[in-house]
Amino acid sequence: MKRIFSIGAFIFLIIATLFGSEVLADRYLQLLLRGNYHLAYEMQSVRARALYSVDNMVQEFQQLEEEYGSYLFIFSTETSVLRGYTVYIFHAQFERGFIDFNVVVDDQGKIDTFVVQPTSQPGAIAEYIDTSKFDEFEITIGEGRYRLPAVITVPKEIDRYPLVILIHDSGALDRDSTIGPNKPFRQIAWGLATQGVAVLRYDKRTFVFGERLSQTSPSIETEVIEDVIKAITAASRIPSVSSIFLAGHGLGGRVAPTIAMRDSRVDGIILMATPSRRELQVIIDKQKYISSLNKGEIGQQTQLLTDYLQIALEGKLPPGAPVLAATAGYYYELDKMSPIETIRELEIPVLIVQGDADFESTVQDYIMFMNALWTKINVYFQLLPGLDHYFMPVEGEISTPDNYYEFRHVDGRLIDTLFSWIYIFD
Repeated sequence: MKRIFSIGAFIFLIIATLFGSEVLADRYLQLLLRGNYHLAYEMQSVRARALYSVDNMVQEFQQLEEEYGSYLFIFSTETSVLRGYTVYIFHAQFERGFIDFNVVVDDQGKIDTFVVQPTSQPGAIAEYIDTSKFDEFEITIGEGRYRLPAVITVPKEIDRYPLVILIHDSGALDRDSTIGPNKPFRQIAWGLATQGVAVLRYDKRTFVFGERLSQTSPSIETEVIEDVIKAITAASRIPSVSSIFLAGHGLGGRVAPTIAMRDSRVDGIILMATPSRRELQVIIDKQKYISSLNKGEIGQQTQLLTDYLQIALEGKLPPGAPVLAATAGYYYELDKMSPIETIRELEIPVLIVQGDADFESTVQDYIMFMNALWTKINVYFQLLPGLDHYFMPVEGEISTPDNYYEFRHVDGRLIDTLFSWIYIFD
């Protein structure tokens, strides 16, 4: 056993060397929170081991749970410097309060100091969330080689309820659609469950099986659609579910109409911050906007990239040609899934909701949807002022990528909009 621990400590040292001591501090804290006290103990320096034994760990975390309830999540992290050492401060939300975990890593890649400090952190959890009104259960969606871990958030004391399946934007995203310190999908799930709507969210296939998928040709079918249909199947087997809605964010909203067209078990769809422009055009415009923020003009590398993307946009590249992390064929496949044309054929309710400070899916996209679909009596529109791509409030007219890495909440207006619309059509 000691040999195993020593190998583990060696691996932790490599992690610290390659990725920095913050990763090591986070790993140590996660071991403690999961009750892996012996592994956490082996990560400590000689001095720390003498002061903080496994028995001390067990006692301290038992007392934390007795006083503050179950651990919920880390909502932000900051650093400070004390006597030449960097202190990593992890702000954590528990059921009945807030805790700061202070971790110091020495220059040998060992945990030298660990301090648990109760603190007051107003605003750590959004006001519209009441964790006493719902439960969460870990489940698995799908069968075979691409089974995905998922979680279903279920309102308490309700016999029948609608269920929403959240569909990710582009990228290898976890069930919470984590970006920086923010977890927008979790806030949406908890906000809706507080009001009586169940939510199913899952780790995206590219997040769980990224290395395996990198050796195959990318496809929107395998990246998104197949797993959403598996989630629909899982939801349809729950006796308490009265109706199933798909809520797609960005790319997820682009493909949601196609999925609804194929699967009659879908009772309604929601497009959240979904562009009406073609995907490559969105990427080109985003690159130009970000470049204008940095230098006021497009740099040489950005110009070369946008020129190459323009060639792909015009369909002049072979399907197998590399384009960003995919291929030209991947984007050609997406172009065939026009959300506007598909929605024209749908008879189920459709909600299109957009923040007017979003630089990725813009107000112009929203207007294009309205101009094309305003005569459809089953299509509803909602524009939310001052919100970015993740429906979080920003200062100024248009958001920037830096906003994504500021700790904020999904705005309650989105939760109210989604709930009110779902309640009508459940």
